[in-house]
Amino acid sequence: MVLRKFFNNATGGLLTALTSNNNTNSEEIQQLEAMGFPRERIVHALNATDNNVERAAELLLLGVSEADYPTSTAAAATAANGHNARDNNGNDNGGTHVAAHNEDQMRRAIEESLQVNQRQEANNLRRAEVASLQNNKNIKNKAKVVNKKTSKTPAAASANVIDLTGDDSKPTATISKTKRNTAVKSAAAVNAGKAAVSRFSNNKNTTNNNNSSPTSKTLSQTHPNVKLPTKLQSKSKEEQILRTANRVKPHVMAVDTLLRVLLSVRSSPDNIKFRVIDRSNANYVQYVRDVPGAEDLLLAMNYRRNSHSSKNELRLERHLVDDALLYLGISALEQMRESEEYKLGKKLRALHAEMRRIGKGQKEQQNLTEGEMEVRLQYLTKCPKEPPVGRGAIMNVQLGDEREKIDGGLASRRFDGDDTLADVLNWLGGCYGDELLERLRSREWCLCDLNRYPIMPLDVEKHLKKTLQYIGLFPSGKLGVRLSEDSWRDGDEIMDD
Repeated sequence: MVLRKFFNNATGGLLTALTSNNNTNSEEIQQLEAMGFPRERIVHALNATDNNVERAAELLLLGVSEADYPTSTAAAATAANGHNARDNNGNDNGGTHVAAHNEDQMRRAIEESLQVNQRQEANNLRRAEVASLQNNKNIKNKAKVVNKKTSKTPAAASANVIDLTGDDSKPTATISKTKRNTAVKSAAAVNAGKAAVSRFSNNKNTTNNNNSSPTSKTLSQTHPNVKLPTKLQSKSKEEQILRTANRVKPHVMAVDTLLRVLLSVRSSPDNIKFRVIDRSNANYVQYVRDVPGAEDLLLAMNYRRNSHSSKNELRLERHLVDDALLYLGISALEQMRESEEYKLGKKLRALHAEMRRIGKGQKEQQNLTEGEMEVRLQYLTKCPKEPPVGRGAIMNVQLGDEREKIDGGLASRRFDGDDTLADVLNWLGGCYGDELLERLRSREWCLCDLNRYPIMPLDVEKHLKKTLQYIGLFPSGKLGVRLSEDSWRDGDEIMDD
């Protein structure tokens, strides 16, 4: 429009004079034809720009019609008067003046067009800012309305809930169609609306649940197909006694202690000291209290925790003494003493007692006799010298089970990789005497590699001359002295070369 405004001021006479000029350049026409413009428009554009290809291309690209091509008023007047403008030398200067005037008109037209575009962009930006501010204001107002509605009763709130999700297919009572259609909906508005509706729905569901079921649902209500086993306390007394006695049988001291207590109660039911058990007693804590099933057996025999006293004790009231339960409990414990688990536990207890005696002798060597000291010194003379710190690897030997924490039952020393198992046995003989080695040779006890799983015994006679590295005890050696199983005691070989 701006170009049309300026180009309509030019006269048509100059255009007629210029179009009559046949001095067009065929090469320039071919260049513009290669750009896709028709030949007739190219000729008019070249005549209007004094055969300037770049200017002609600009006119063609801008889409200016032929009637609006720029012309100079001086050239139009010259053409109307029927004479040509010439200089002192007789040269024609009309084309030069026309080109200069056209260039000036084109520059001013482009500048004004740019100014108009900038003003339009500024107006659009201001309108967008005003719309954004109005949108934020609408969001705040809607949020306030939602907070007020949620504080009402569920029926009123559900009737007046505001739809901020942007769904026009479900109009609400509080928002008019005009306002909903004119409001600018953004992602923030949509998310805020969804959050408000979700909060209202959660509050409504919570209110309904509180009114219908004041207590939380049980497992049978939430998982009706799941069946839990019956608790031990809910079973019969006879079944409780049999189950708890079966759990106690691997623990030798617990079985013996409980059996002694029940026998004492049966023989003297009127004696209060047999019917009261101090739970803080050291022996009770060590052998009974923490054993699975031990205290449950006493509770099945009608022992009760004394809640009316500050003392931590179990008490069997005289009127709760049941001879049938006592007979059943004593019979069950006596049967447990015949089980394999109890017999193995008895052997392990005897083993640990021997280990404590041997460990005590190693720790208190000043109490040894001269013969025992001489035997130990002979074993130590056969043992190689201990490598210095930084060379070799530490060998640990544990007497019995580590959980027993036998005093003096752990021996440690450094060995080289080329030392043999015989050197380790000589060192053990120097620490614990000849009794330990004799029981290892007779296979009553066995020397086990604790770094292996499952734990297997070492044949000390077969591997006596082999190096520690060969049998896998270097650079990390951990041996244990354990009770031999019957198969190993009978001479079966477990570890290969």
